[in-house]
Amino acid sequence: MAMNTRATTAVVESQSAGYPVWRAHSQADPNWWIDGNFGGRSLADLLRQRDIGALFRFLKSRGWSQATIAAATGTTENQVRAVIQGRQRVTSYDVLERIAERLGIPRGLMGLAYLP
Repeated sequence: MAMNTRATTAVVESQSAGYPVWRAHSQADPNWWIDGNFGGRSLADLLRQRDIGALFRFLKSRGWSQATIAAATGTTENQVRAVIQGRQRVTSYDVLERIAERLGIPRGLMGLAYLP
């Protein structure tokens, strides 16, 4: 399967408490988060609103599969599908932090506090 050169593939980085911890092999283009647009809206706006469904749809438009998104963000494909379809919203601070960290999104863009 061909993927956008800026897209990422996921690999298992380590084991934690018996569960695989997934990390993106390469980061998404950091310019996406500042300069990118999707659906007529800036990605920075979507991130400020914590619209993870739109974020996941954007990644799909860049060639990422649902499996790749799930692996890169530490979620399941079923959760990714539900978020993309609007059947589930991401509201947990911990999950938002994990998504930002693993996709290389500056925390402040999502209204998340920076760590000391």
